[in-house]
Amino acid sequence: MAIKSDNEVLSLDDESDLSYYKLHDVHESLYNEFKRPCHKYNSLKKSHACLLVEKDVLEKKACIIIDSDKVNQLEKENKALKEKNGQVEYHISKVHSRF
Repeated sequence: MAIKSDNEVLSLDDESDLSYYKLHDVHESLYNEFKRPCHKYNSLKKSHACLLVEKDVLEKKACIIIDSDKVNQLEKENKALKEKNGQVEYHISKVHSRF
């Protein structure tokens, strides 16, 4: 049960009479406790954004590396085909020289 006067509200269950300054101090401490997780959240949010940017950059680099591996594979295939082509031309020239 609460008793109201003009300037304050008192609870009969509450044994202490908190003054404005005590309430202000308690409010400040609660506010400071609240600010810490907020700052941590904002910091984590910024870190997350930076990590997403870094992930995108790494994915692009990975695509370039994959493309360079594919280029190397295609160069090897090209070299092998040129060798086969050379062998076919050699055999064709032998066949033409007989006629």
